[in-house]
Amino acid sequence: MQVVRKGKGEIAMTEEELVRFFGGTWTKLNHRLQTIMKSSNLHPDERGAGQKEVIKKGEAVGYSPLYPLPIIISLSFLLDSMEAYLFRKYISRRLQTETAIVPSIFLLGNTKN
Repeated sequence: MQVVRKGKGEIAMTEEELVRFFGGTWTKLNHRLQTIMKSSNLHPDERGAGQKEVIKKGEAVGYSPLYPLPIIISLSFLLDSMEAYLFRKYISRRLQTETAIVPSIFLLGNTKN
């Protein structure tokens, strides 16, 4: 599986990569993606991350849309699989630990030079 990192390090994946990542079928995943795209409150910038060129037998045959991290996280809450559960758990832990780590700076002694 290839996770695409765009310009500023943004994460994006194609539908095929999402199916392999979360398990399940393409039709189930596609239905959930369409639900997110039509009824979510995501900002327009969070709805798509561009397109990836599809190459078969050395020739470009088309383009596949890339879905950014907010869509991937939303999708994980709509799918009922062990992979989706583990992904949600991982994201929750990352969010909790990163906010807990705040460097403190203390100035001791004479601060006037």
